[in-house]
Amino acid sequence: MTRPESPPTWLLPSGFEDVLPARTEALEYCRRALLDLYAQWGYHQVIPPLVEHLESLLTGSAADLDLQTWKLLDQDSGRLVGLRSDMTPQMARIDAQTSSAKELRRLAYAGTVLRARPDLLGGSRAPFQIGAELFGVDGPEGDLEVLSLMVESLIHCAVPNLLLDIGHVGISQALADAAGLEGALRADLLQHVERKAWPDVRAWLREHHCGTELSADFDVLSRLHGEFDVLEQARQRLGHHPAVCAALDALHFVWGALRVRYPDLAIQCDLSEIHGHRYHTGLLFSLFGPQRGEALASGGRYDDIGAAFGRRRAATGFSLDLKPLLRDFPATERARQIWAPAGTDELLWQSIQEHRRAGYAVLQDLVSQEIPDQQTLRARGFDAVLIREQAGWKIRQLDL
Repeated sequence: MTRPESPPTWLLPSGFEDVLPARTEALEYCRRALLDLYAQWGYHQVIPPLVEHLESLLTGSAADLDLQTWKLLDQDSGRLVGLRSDMTPQMARIDAQTSSAKELRRLAYAGTVLRARPDLLGGSRAPFQIGAELFGVDGPEGDLEVLSLMVESLIHCAVPNLLLDIGHVGISQALADAAGLEGALRADLLQHVERKAWPDVRAWLREHHCGTELSADFDVLSRLHGEFDVLEQARQRLGHHPAVCAALDALHFVWGALRVRYPDLAIQCDLSEIHGHRYHTGLLFSLFGPQRGEALASGGRYDDIGAAFGRRRAATGFSLDLKPLLRDFPATERARQIWAPAGTDELLWQSIQEHRRAGYAVLQDLVSQEIPDQQTLRARGFDAVLIREQAGWKIRQLDL
């Protein structure tokens, strides 16, 4: 019996890839542009470590990240550590450790995260995550700022025809609370709602004798998706729950402001959408591009996560993976490229450095002093050459 051939050692593990020069340039351009944008809004960049103690990464409401987190044994301390799969828990830790209780704090971040499993079949396990988090604002004004910044992020990345999907986990949670459910029972019901398994929801409510009125409320919830008028429908049908009214007020405020700020932005809602409900505590939102498959950016309110670090803080934010945005990103404008001959002539070196400081890309030939023909130079991306004249080294533009 022959043994199966081992894969070549140079093949990368599934979900990992080299980012080659053209995409790297585009990624770096987007990264810099977005961080500059966030700085203009007052969001200060921080760089959290790639590795943390496991309990810090998975504490409290961040426990949902467990299956996505690579786990290692720290040879120094003997404790389990994790490779970050999402930077938001790290932002909550940084805020809890470095801010005062009533301080408004804006943080931004950018870097690679590592996932034990890809989010999509064949997807990356090393997304380049960038995002912004706002701490210390518990009203919808904070959600509006974060949502606006998320929209601006994709506009900066030249994504057309944006579609925003917004919801509020408080609506489903209010109905579960109305049933008097706690602990495992409450979590079990909300898990059915998260899967949108409405026959299972109805069967579960009957099995646990939750009453026809509550069953009718969940039936109404299952149909509350669409455009702006859905909010009024929800108020008419579910307004007898005060917590539902509070959630609808927040949605109405944010939606109304976004329609004025971004009149070309398509907005829809699904009031039964509660993905990540163990983590989110209020508004949640996702932004889609032209293909409208997987969300290009997403976020929401997560007020409870900081409690595990000793300080519960109002918190809302968003993140996105830059890599998928690069597929259709227009080529970045490159610096004009100058060919320079080989040699250690002092004046030549001074001229090369002078032109580099002026913003040119100067590539010195390390072998030959002979100027290649123009066709060869054009094919290699050069726009000009450095030639020696009596007055020193000068640029000569290539013929068009």
